[in-house]
Amino acid sequence: MSLTAFLESQGYRRIPLSRNGVGHFEAAGILAGRAIRVLIDTGAASTVVSLSLARDLGLQVTSLGRMGGGAGGAQLEVFQLTGAELKLDGVVPRPKALYAMDLSHVNAALASKGATPVEAILGVDVFDRQAAVIDYATSSLFLKDA
Repeated sequence: MSLTAFLESQGYRRIPLSRNGVGHFEAAGILAGRAIRVLIDTGAASTVVSLSLARDLGLQVTSLGRMGGGAGGAQLEVFQLTGAELKLDGVVPRPKALYAMDLSHVNAALASKGATPVEAILGVDVFDRQAAVIDYATSSLFLKDA
């Protein structure tokens, strides 16, 4: 039995992944009906959407009055995003909360290495809650259904 067949028999859903220009995994996503690129980041504590995209889509963002950012990155204001659902190939990830931040620094770093910008980052909050499995052999992310 293949790993895919085994995981699917255990209630996991498969999300196909692709590699960006620097070798990081990405998934195709949908946010508020718009196609987006989602970086798979096992080092990110939370799932984050681009603040400018959230505003462009007219989504409700509320400042949390705190700062956040990645390792070695600038500290940026964190917003909570409400009333929007993120989907990855028909699978709905279940983050602790959906946050929004300025992702310019992330995209600048990606661009400096020849990679295309992303509109969201899928973080450890989803991986923990849905017992994620990343299969490098098939370039797949598996998330356990509720």
